[in-house]
Amino acid sequence: MDKKERILQSIQQIHTVTKLIDDIDYDSYMGSKLIMVQVELERHLTNLIHNERRAIQRSDQQHFDASEQQ
Repeated sequence: MDKKERILQSIQQIHTVTKLIDDIDYDSYMGSKLIMVQVELERHLTNLIHNERRAIQRSDQQHFDASEQQ
């Protein structure tokens, strides 16, 4: 399992836990803590996707530059 899959699975688990604690005492307190974790995971996911896209663009540019030189 790669990093992106682990992050996505973690976000899904947070959604599941949020539903499970819906009618428990202090659910809003626990929910607010879970939201902070979810936001951080989403930030990591966004950065990971951005870095992947940047690597693809760099690779594409290198291929383009190499084809122009020939």
